Amino acid sequence: MSDSIVIFDSGLGGVTALMEAIRAMPAEHFIYYGDTAHVPYGPKDAEEIQGYLDQMMAATRPYSPKAVLLACNTATVTSADYLRKKYTIPIVGMEPAVKPAIEHDVDLKRILVLSTEGTGKSARLRRLVEKFDDDRLVDILPLPNLVDFAERLEFDTDAVRFDLETILASYPLEEYGALVLGCTHFIWYRDLFRELLPDHMEILDGNAATVRQLMRKLNGNIEKEGEGTLQMAFTGNLSEETAAFLRCRLPEKMEFISLDTDND
Repeated sequence: MSDSIVIFDSGLGGVTALMEAIRAMPAEHFIYYGDTAHVPYGPKDAEEIQGYLDQMMAATRPYSPKAVLLACNTATVTSADYLRKKYTIPIVGMEPAVKPAIEHDVDLKRILVLSTEGTGKSARLRRLVEKFDDDRLVDILPLPNLVDFAERLEFDTDAVRFDLETILASYPLEEYGALVLGCTHFIWYRDLFRELLPDHMEILDGNAATVRQLMRKLNGNIEKEGEGTLQMAFTGNLSEETAAFLRCRLPEKMEFISLDTDND
């Protein structure tokens, strides 16, 4: 399919951004590329991640992508600038919703940003926080296990609850006004976070703002009529359980495809 929009993630997290993009642009042709062979990205170094993204760009080239959305915070902080220098199509990155959280924080309560290990220690996230956090309200909390839980489709098990409750117990949550989901995988856990957090805490993510930025970058080059299509490609083995999970949440005409990740 030519003139496609590529949505990229290290695994299943970016499906949350994909669903947002389909709602906003229902006539578009989307290719979702999940690099499940190399998930999680959080512990990996930037050069390794950039290599995986070059493979993605080569594999999707036959589909004439008109834009790529990096629905992965770790890929964004390590590789968005690298890709923009190397490729001519718009590359839209995903960043934690730090600015909206601060702007909504009228009571000057603290803000807790959940991230992967890679995003949490990145200079890009530190610069983002420093740019808007004049009152030093933002704390960054890496969650090392939640991506793996999501990839195993564990969304509300005893192990997940224990992991989150143990980590969150060390924070005085009554002092916080917002929780920022700084990884698209974490958005699958919104309902569970709502249950575990005090009622006054807002839960924010960057999906809607990122899709709006994608639409601005396309600058009118958006399909307005017709029926959109969706093709899903994964670098790792896709289990029947995962395929069924995706079919329940995505358009009926979604198609699984294989891409040549060895293409240069």
